[in-house]
Amino acid sequence: MFRGIKNIIRFFWHLYRANVFPGCLFSYESKCRISIKANIIGFRILNYVSIDDYTYIAQNSNISYTNIGKYCSIGPNFLCGWGIHPTDGISTSPMFYSTMEQNGTSVCKKTKIEERKFINIGNDVFIGANVTVLDGVTIGDGAVIGAGAIVSKDIPPYAVAVGCPIRVIKYRFSPEKVDALLKMKWWEYGEKYHLSIERNFFDIDGFLKKYSK
Repeated sequence: MFRGIKNIIRFFWHLYRANVFPGCLFSYESKCRISIKANIIGFRILNYVSIDDYTYIAQNSNISYTNIGKYCSIGPNFLCGWGIHPTDGISTSPMFYSTMEQNGTSVCKKTKIEERKFINIGNDVFIGANVTVLDGVTIGDGAVIGAGAIVSKDIPPYAVAVGCPIRVIKYRFSPEKVDALLKMKWWEYGEKYHLSIERNFFDIDGFLKKYSK
């Protein structure tokens, strides 16, 4: 018995030494398209998810029916998509409007609502820890979502949005700079702009002057 416990401890010690999060061993992915250049860290549940190049998602994510663009940075405990639950019927129980038997039974012969809507997260989006995104939402390119927010409506490109209910508190750049970045779409050109972005990281004026059309 003690030898078995010792072997288990040794196993997890080797995982730690190899910088492997144990939750990776118990993750679930179904019908996903994940770029080999993306990095999904630790435990996750992914269902009908597309994740593009250079995006990373921290541990303990539960994502479904979602398209995620390039260069996104997503914090831990990300809940993205959980279905649509109507509140204007006689009951809130899905057994009366859905055939999916969420509570183990259903009296419906036909589902009465559209239960899932795809979520679209653009490119170069930063999402803090403990964020929830509801079905059907679009988060624009370059947007920032503050930690703990519940994203219940569309967020414009390059907006900074926080809170519950979520609200836009500012934009990262002036309208002219946002427009130039959206026209440029630097994220579509792979490694072409990597070194230039690094060199001009805090000099957006110089970067746009050099590369925008």
